[in-house]
Amino acid sequence: MAANLIKILFTLFSGMIAGADIKTGEVPRLAFIAAFPVFLLLKIMSNEDVNIDETIKGFAAGLFIFLFAYIMSGKKLGLADVWYSALAGMLLGPLNWYTAIAIACVGGIILAVLLKKPAIPFIPCMAAGSVFIFLTGGWQWAY
Repeated sequence: MAANLIKILFTLFSGMIAGADIKTGEVPRLAFIAAFPVFLLLKIMSNEDVNIDETIKGFAAGLFIFLFAYIMSGKKLGLADVWYSALAGMLLGPLNWYTAIAIACVGGIILAVLLKKPAIPFIPCMAAGSVFIFLTGGWQWAY
């Protein structure tokens, strides 16, 4: 029950964040301030076996890899991308996070080529990859 609630809330949250990024180019930080404790608490309260090490590793991978990209890009990548990446990593775990980001990168390249734009909002691509992996169960065989 709690696992389904997490999936529904994460899908809705991702859609709202992606919509805000497309429409305004900005995502309210308050959304992430509220999302991290809510999703962490729901994950811990779910009936599934929660591997706290995988949760922390996923969070760290999502946060630090995208923080590095944010700094190296001269802040062309938004901070909301960093926070969304960390949230997705926390929920997906590191292996599934890498898979979701790979899907996002391929989707982002295709979208940039189709729209003929050098820069596109990346959160919608991350949201699509993360939600897809989250809803399909990702690479469960690897755990």
